[in-house]
Amino acid sequence: MNFKDFKKLVCDTRTTRRFKKDITIENIELEEVLDAARVVSSAKNMQPLKYITVTDKDLVKKLAQTCQWAAHLKEWNQKEEEQPSAFIIVLNDTKIDGFAMLDCGIALNNIMLGLKIKGYSSCPLASIDKQLCKELFSLDEKIEPMLGIAIGVEDETIKVVDVKLDTNYYRDEIDIHCVPKRDLNDVLIGKF
Repeated sequence: MNFKDFKKLVCDTRTTRRFKKDITIENIELEEVLDAARVVSSAKNMQPLKYITVTDKDLVKKLAQTCQWAAHLKEWNQKEEEQPSAFIIVLNDTKIDGFAMLDCGIALNNIMLGLKIKGYSSCPLASIDKQLCKELFSLDEKIEPMLGIAIGVEDETIKVVDVKLDTNYYRDEIDIHCVPKRDLNDVLIGKF
């Protein structure tokens, strides 16, 4: 893979909130992505992250219904037929003295890229019901849910647009999900 291909992969890996229905994702596919994510950098190499894969349709539905899907889209909420096909739940093992938030960001990025290469889209959700996760999966008190990653086949058009006034994502007049991004000159503040 050259840099041009890598940048295209990064640009194409967008947060998706509308998924095609009746798509089956096998646990083995999620495990392959997690096997790659488990070897990424970890602060102090402590590796406090753990994962749960969820492909059971009833459990996926329960999880999807508890999430807030698009905080900036006040007049939109995900319909049942737009729900994902699977979830990965990212957990922090608090018995391990690490930097779980840093590790989660690194792992999340790699998980999302890996899923995209496999033909899936994803949506990281800090709004997942963490208490429900503890109950559904009988988690030990030292295992804390951090976020859910909804996974499926995207059923919406998403495009990156230049920032006009703010960075809030929005849906345009033809229902394309627009994601404003700052220009490189706005984020690169020095070259020494």
